[in-house]
Amino acid sequence: MVKTWNMKILAFSGSNSRTSINQELIKYSTQFLNVPVDIIDLRDYELPMFSIEEEQQNGHSNVLMSLYNTVIGYDAYIIAIPEHNGNYPAFFKNVLDWLTRVERSFFRGKPILLFNAAPGPNGGQSVLSIAEKSFPFFNGNIIGTFKLPEFSSFLKKGKVFIHDEMILNILKEQILKIENALNLKTAP
Repeated sequence: MVKTWNMKILAFSGSNSRTSINQELIKYSTQFLNVPVDIIDLRDYELPMFSIEEEQQNGHSNVLMSLYNTVIGYDAYIIAIPEHNGNYPAFFKNVLDWLTRVERSFFRGKPILLFNAAPGPNGGQSVLSIAEKSFPFFNGNIIGTFKLPEFSSFLKKGKVFIHDEMILNILKEQILKIENALNLKTAP
């Protein structure tokens, strides 16, 4: 049987760090997908800090509309969100604020995997919990989460490398969830 994919996944990190471990986790984890995936860097979509005044004076920029059109053009998402003081990074919250001004339900009920890589033993549980509660307001369908605590023990030459078989299997189970959620078709 030959698998044909007419669905695509968008993957990105909510970090604005050029050395983001969460972006590295995205790159590492998407290698296990059996479906097309595009990885974007949100830093390529420079948005001003959201405010009502900014929106009233300048409207929705071409950059915002480009990001919005990119996001809605996909069938599922893998999003790695860093944790800053137990919450979203201001950078990522700003992106969400702008996207909701174009369309509050911009995720349109599509499946989402939430990931986090963190330096501590808790593995970003706070930010994942916040995202699980808030993404439904954007019509996000959270189908699973994965956290990589103490990420420095999973770095090899600055890149993520999961050597622990149990953690790797948990990651692969999450990847399988998104493939199953897409109801992928197999052609003869």
